[in-house]
Amino acid sequence: MRHALGMIVVVSIVAGRAHAQSNETGSLAEQLFNQARELVRANRWAEACPKFEASLRYDPALGTQLNLATCYEHIGRLASAWGLYRESIDLAKKAGDVKRRDYAQTQATALEPRLAKLTISVAAPSPPGLVITRDGTHITPGALGTPLYVDAGTHEITASAPGFETVVKTVTIVDGATETVAIPKLTAKPVPPPVTDAVKPGNEKLLGHGQPTEPAPPPSPTRKYIALGAGAAGVAALGVGLGFGAKARSTYHDATQLCGSDQVCSSADYPKDRQLVHDARSSATISTVLIIAGGTAIATGAVIFLTAPRAQERATARIVPVLHDRGAGLAITGGF
Repeated sequence: MRHALGMIVVVSIVAGRAHAQSNETGSLAEQLFNQARELVRANRWAEACPKFEASLRYDPALGTQLNLATCYEHIGRLASAWGLYRESIDLAKKAGDVKRRDYAQTQATALEPRLAKLTISVAAPSPPGLVITRDGTHITPGALGTPLYVDAGTHEITASAPGFETVVKTVTIVDGATETVAIPKLTAKPVPPPVTDAVKPGNEKLLGHGQPTEPAPPPSPTRKYIALGAGAAGVAALGVGLGFGAKARSTYHDATQLCGSDQVCSSADYPKDRQLVHDARSSATISTVLIIAGGTAIATGAVIFLTAPRAQERATARIVPVLHDRGAGLAITGGF
């Protein structure tokens, strides 16, 4: 009993909600219908038709449908009006409403000579998956090649199929006229080349459309030559500087034996001894300047060489000090 009572309550609730929704939509349909009738009395047919359409969606009543058909007829949508009249004939027959059935029949018959006809033909053979639309409405294959009633005005016909270019055609038709739109054989879309990311050695990378990029220009050898030139000049200057350093060391050693460690000469051969001291000091100065200049040139050449663009792996190098029994110097080590 409890289960049976529960089922009765559920059914009652559902029925109550459905009845409430029916009353609500019926009320909306009635209001919209009355507003449309007011617009018709004011001869504002273009504004009345959307009201009749909305009312018919809420409540598909036969009277609303006939009023909408009459409204379409007044704004020049004759094919749409004819279609509603034809539907109303069947609805009136089922309802046993002879008066409305006869009215719909009379109106539909009167409109037929005034209707525009449009035929859509498709070139054979048609591609698989072909879709034909007229103003966005799908046209079934059975309707192709057959004159169909359409409203006067401009219509857009679209033909599409997978793998083929879409064809769009427009036609403008007037009341009572017959037009034909021929859809040509659809053109297959070009097959794009395969996409690859392969990189050929020493060549470029393929783009998404299969077209190769331009190969990068080889790095200019100018910087390399400048670097090598600067390095060579630095090495030469460093070598000469070391040579003057060695000479200065030898001359200084001779002057020390003649004049002592304080380089003050007092012997009878004084001018000659002083010249020996002067030569030692001059050689030492020249050696210092050349060694500094050579080291700077080598360092500059190394920087230019290492920062120059490389087509392959970048060279690595470093400058290191070198000590030997006759002085000191700089050397470049690394891979080139």
